Amino acid sequence: MLGERVPTDPSPIPITTHTLRGKYVTLTGLKPEDTPSLWTGLGMPNEALFDYLPMEAPKDLDEMTRFFDGLSKERGLMMYAIRADTSRLSPQSATQQDDSKHTDILGIIGYLNIEPANRAMEIGAVIFGPSLARTAAATEASYLLIRHAFGADEHALSPPYRRVVWKCNSLNGASGRAAERLGFVYEGCFRKHAIVKGRNRDSKWYSIVDNEWPVIDAALQAWLADGNFDENGKQRETLDVLRENVKVSSQ
Repeated sequence: MLGERVPTDPSPIPITTHTLRGKYVTLTGLKPEDTPSLWTGLGMPNEALFDYLPMEAPKDLDEMTRFFDGLSKERGLMMYAIRADTSRLSPQSATQQDDSKHTDILGIIGYLNIEPANRAMEIGAVIFGPSLARTAAATEASYLLIRHAFGADEHALSPPYRRVVWKCNSLNGASGRAAERLGFVYEGCFRKHAIVKGRNRDSKWYSIVDNEWPVIDAALQAWLADGNFDENGKQRETLDVLRENVKVSSQ
């Protein structure tokens, strides 16, 4: 028995000149001149943010500028700056905004291990600054990147990717929980996958595939809607509950 036949046209490589716009955040291609704002938005120096990343935490702005200048030129890595208004990261304060107000860079996120022929790629190099972490804006930043990969925004990548991967250090529980919350499915652990900064790394793999995307998309849209939050900005329904609701309603 062989696998089903699928179209073999490759997906296009995303280009960071495409701006990805949301209510809380705007994603733009990361540029070296963004570094001073990013340094502030990440609350640098902040070594803990780099615990599970392959690079050491930059000690000063010059070192960070050199690092991100090199990163922006690396093949197969598409990095975005996460721009937002620090006073409008939560439902109680964020109305549909003019993205010109998204001036503060509060984190980065990107595509890597891009395989156009297989229509698969990974979301990674995720760093959220203290003000962005655990906010609706952070969820939206991930949503915009996943949605773009599946060709479901105004840029309409065609053919869209059929697999989006999230990979993390097995000891990074927060990253694994974030993946599962967004709807990624756990696939397994690569033991002794790498040596990073002189330490062993086992890697956990998660993915969303194209036939799962409609349910995940609907749930994320419902979670991000104003009506899902009370007057104090507390969620009314979790993403897990909303995904189940979508599945039941579609049966």
